[in-house]
Amino acid sequence: MRKNVLGILLFITMIAGLFTGCGKESVSKDGNSLSTSEKSQTSKDSQTSVDRILHINWLSARSADEAVIKAVKDIAASYKDENPDLDFTFEIENISDRSSYLQKLKILAASDELPEWYDSDPDTWFADIVKDGKAYSIEDLYNELGVSDKIFTISKEYARLTSGELNLVTFQCNTEYFFYNKKMFEDTGIVSAPKTFDELLSDCQKLLDKGYTPIAMGDEWPILRYFAMVPFRLTGNDYITNASTGKLSFTDEAGIAGAEFMQKISPYLQTGWSSADYDTMVDLFASGQTAMLYNGTWVLEDLVGEDGNLKEDFGFFTMPVHTDNDVTESTDFFANSGIGTAICSDAMNEEMKSFISYLIDNYAEASLKYNNLPSVMPDEETMNNLPDIYQQIIKDVSGVKTYAKCWDVVIDSASVEPLEKETTSLVLGQTTPQEWAENMDAIVAENIK
Repeated sequence: MRKNVLGILLFITMIAGLFTGCGKESVSKDGNSLSTSEKSQTSKDSQTSVDRILHINWLSARSADEAVIKAVKDIAASYKDENPDLDFTFEIENISDRSSYLQKLKILAASDELPEWYDSDPDTWFADIVKDGKAYSIEDLYNELGVSDKIFTISKEYARLTSGELNLVTFQCNTEYFFYNKKMFEDTGIVSAPKTFDELLSDCQKLLDKGYTPIAMGDEWPILRYFAMVPFRLTGNDYITNASTGKLSFTDEAGIAGAEFMQKISPYLQTGWSSADYDTMVDLFASGQTAMLYNGTWVLEDLVGEDGNLKEDFGFFTMPVHTDNDVTESTDFFANSGIGTAICSDAMNEEMKSFISYLIDNYAEASLKYNNLPSVMPDEETMNNLPDIYQQIIKDVSGVKTYAKCWDVVIDSASVEPLEKETTSLVLGQTTPQEWAENMDAIVAENIK
């Protein structure tokens, strides 16, 4: 008898194990688990004794006060109100510290406990998640919902893996510019924004000679953007894509050219830049203490006036070109859609698709409530009500053929912090371009292992 009881318990445990994995299992009103077929039937047949059910837990790398989070929460609340027969919960866990977030995300993935939604960049780690079938194809989802044409191209192309798959939904539409102080430029005799990197360096020297600090720098990621510019002009995204996976050495000509450019620009950063944070970097420029700031359009809230347009003292220009032999166009530069959100394959059902369709239809308006930035899910009326600077962003994004990939997004997450440290050492003159490249080769090789 004891053996029979143990056998039954073991059988129950094995059956329960079948329902672990991405997300949380759906349940009926009486608390019993629903099979996949029962979930599907429930979503289609509201006349059954089981209510419609949709539970979403979102593990997000964004802070709770970001516009994206607030907009999606508003939409979820509206959806719940409009679907009183739906047992709907929408919960978000925000971990804005990226290292802490990645640590938890990887632990959940390793234990097969990923939530219904989780944030990720299209990096090498996420590529493995896709191979394991733990992220639903967003390409398929958009086509199934018939909304692919409603999504900005940047949202689909920026979030793609290097192998071509699209498994991330994105919510932002960002471009990156050099913002500059018009009065400082005029006082220095600079009559137009630099078009080439040589002109940028020359203008920096003129500003320095006039007593101005040319460039505000802070945090870690901005220095990587500067580094990526020359290699991007020379190779598109090929250099970083191949070097970050060990298929190409960081000592490649494009990488050394980028490293040399970084050492040339180092004298034009403010004193103490390596210990400055993001807010300090922005404040230095916004308060008139530096002549230039490289940043994304998310910084506009600190640079626009009451009319929503850029303050009259500020101008902006896009990434300069390197030579006449660049493989990218002058209209190609850093434009991105922010970190993406994956949807667990096991959590995708008709109720999930219905909510996402509603989210796409309502996101542009909800996003505008908290942030003037263009949405990757735009509707024409909402977009046309944006101030001039934001209309220009839309034009610039639409003109990009090749989106510059952010190095800290492409490279394996385990190599991001070492990359930032090695680059800081290079710019401070503590290592040479060759040493930087060889160190990065060793770091990547170790993490690939």
